[in-house]
Amino acid sequence: MRKIAALSFVAVGFLASSASADTGQNLLANGSFEEHVVTGSWNLFSDLPGWNLDDGPGFELQRGVSGWDAYDGDQWLELDADQNGPGGGFINGELGSTSITQEVQTVVGQYYMLTLGFSPRPGVADNHLVISWDDQVIHEAEANGLGLQNTSWQEISILIQAGRDISSLSLSDHSLNDTLGTFVDGVRLVAVPAPATLALLIIPVLTGRRRRR
Repeated sequence: MRKIAALSFVAVGFLASSASADTGQNLLANGSFEEHVVTGSWNLFSDLPGWNLDDGPGFELQRGVSGWDAYDGDQWLELDADQNGPGGGFINGELGSTSITQEVQTVVGQYYMLTLGFSPRPGVADNHLVISWDDQVIHEAEANGLGLQNTSWQEISILIQAGRDISSLSLSDHSLNDTLGTFVDGVRLVAVPAPATLALLIIPVLTGRRRRR
């Protein structure tokens, strides 16, 4: 088991809940990016089951790069992708910042818990993740990977309420557009009971927890 930091957030206008985000059926497809099995340590794909590419050169999946650990399963996604793919080498001025979206069937008024793992790329200072729901930014996370020898996964949990029959979740890289940074993994969306209390402010809570790999 690998110790991670757990970051819990309640967005403005959303309701706090004691419901667990670790139970229930994941409504998202390929949330741990295990489909398209990577041969070697990483590869760039033009498509990815369950996800649409909104911007960027492609889907960069990684698997055991430099001995780094995934948050869930064996693979993760780097949102600042390398447009040349393995063996292409680094080109000065190369761009890679990527945005991906998945549409999911929801029930209007139903509450859902969104959880995911976010890590900086080891050795990279600028890692900036933006999470959007129905084209509205609901959370941003930043982390510095300088000095890290391995991934350092933070668990982000956000309670949201569906306002449409078909909702969209977007994950975007807003770091330096240089092909390096912003790892995500283990994305889950689970229906939860209606919460009991109203939170008017964004409330971050930093705790320690252990997650089975």
